[in-house]
Amino acid sequence: MKPTAIVVGGGLGGLATALTLSTHYDVKVFEKNSWLGGKMQSIQLGEHTFDFGPNTLTMPRYFWDVLAPFIQPKEALPFQRVEQPTAHRFKDATITFTTDVAEMQRQIALIDPVSAENYPAFILEITRLFHLSEKAFLNKTFFNVKDYTKASLMKNLMAARPFQTLDAFLGHYFPNKKIRQLFNRFATYIGSSPYETPATFAMIAYFELVEGTYFLEGGPPNIAATFERVLREQGVKLHLNEPVLKFAMDGDTIRFCETEKGRYEADIFVSDMDYDVMQSLLGRKIPKRELSTSAYVELIALKEPVDLHHHNLLFSNDYVAEFKTLREGNYARKPSVYGCYPYASDSSRLPALFVLVNAPANLYASQDGLVEQVDDALQKWGIKEEQIVERKALPPHYIADTFAVRQGAIYGQASNTWKGSFFRPSNHDLKLDNLYYVGGTVHPGGGSPIVVKGGYEVAKRIIQERQEV
Repeated sequence: MKPTAIVVGGGLGGLATALTLSTHYDVKVFEKNSWLGGKMQSIQLGEHTFDFGPNTLTMPRYFWDVLAPFIQPKEALPFQRVEQPTAHRFKDATITFTTDVAEMQRQIALIDPVSAENYPAFILEITRLFHLSEKAFLNKTFFNVKDYTKASLMKNLMAARPFQTLDAFLGHYFPNKKIRQLFNRFATYIGSSPYETPATFAMIAYFELVEGTYFLEGGPPNIAATFERVLREQGVKLHLNEPVLKFAMDGDTIRFCETEKGRYEADIFVSDMDYDVMQSLLGRKIPKRELSTSAYVELIALKEPVDLHHHNLLFSNDYVAEFKTLREGNYARKPSVYGCYPYASDSSRLPALFVLVNAPANLYASQDGLVEQVDDALQKWGIKEEQIVERKALPPHYIADTFAVRQGAIYGQASNTWKGSFFRPSNHDLKLDNLYYVGGTVHPGGGSPIVVKGGYEVAKRIIQERQEV
């Protein structure tokens, strides 16, 4: 008879964990919403379909690795590469990302020849940082104090530029402010400031600039749908619309959890909830920490196709001020605006635009002027009011309430300090022996491929260590 496991939360990290555990455990997944995949949500606005997130798909192999023991993953998830995925627009220039180094140099040279000359060296260094990070952090789980104090970890950490900020690192290659801003944006992928977050996270640029950006026909929610199908085939019990309300502990062990529908016992429990929300559910004091950014979103349903790339970014003129204001708990007066337009890659869908503005982790921050900022972005993208069928705003409250996220902070703990970056909450509870953590608010961090990788690695270690006991 198999041991039993309960996964609390059906985000991507939880799904990867549940599927990997299913070969050795009888698994149940409890999800508060009516869908699986967490923020990988499909939203309907009239006849138009929107993907709440993630908007940028990278690293297909991390998804395929989880599915490979059960199905032909490349057939189930046929990721297609987007050759020129993201157009970054400044006041007087536009640069479109590509993995073609020579083409990137050509575009950068139009703004600054010195930065263009240094671009290949930058690519070599972010490639080194990625492979180092994958070996030292992404392939590893952190269950106890010993995991944090290994000599090999410290050695690799010191080689990953932990004491240099991302902006300072970029300044070594790119003397031009606009070019630095282009790559500083990768700090927003972890909800942090490029002027504070360690240069280690320059490795995020590797995903798009070396490995490339992808799309799936029908949108990213197809990833969650594929995981759901395989989970059901594996006999995993999926409890949708059934949030866990409390846990019962006996010493250093969780005995059971309760929902409105019943009481459920298990040998192990895995939380894919926001870490701070989970601590509150356990009756613990929530630790004081700087939180990552949230997001103000608008869904724009369009009557007809428009001339946009799949991903589009309008930069603010003062990036330093934008992040300073966000860290102070307020919206930037003139923020950068991101727009995701899947129709550019997948014309089987109705044209629709997902617009995002970085928001502070402060649900009570004034949103005055945000609609006007989005209107201004639409105008710059050449979208007229008469081309819009319908639009709907989803403020940070939506994120906080829908996904049970503290203050709407998408990535939990911010990475604006050395400790916040490299000592995220661990994957194993320090007091409860049979409680584990996955998801974007714990190690190794946020981003869809990273949380899937994290859930996969945690499940493998659980299986290994529990078999040895």
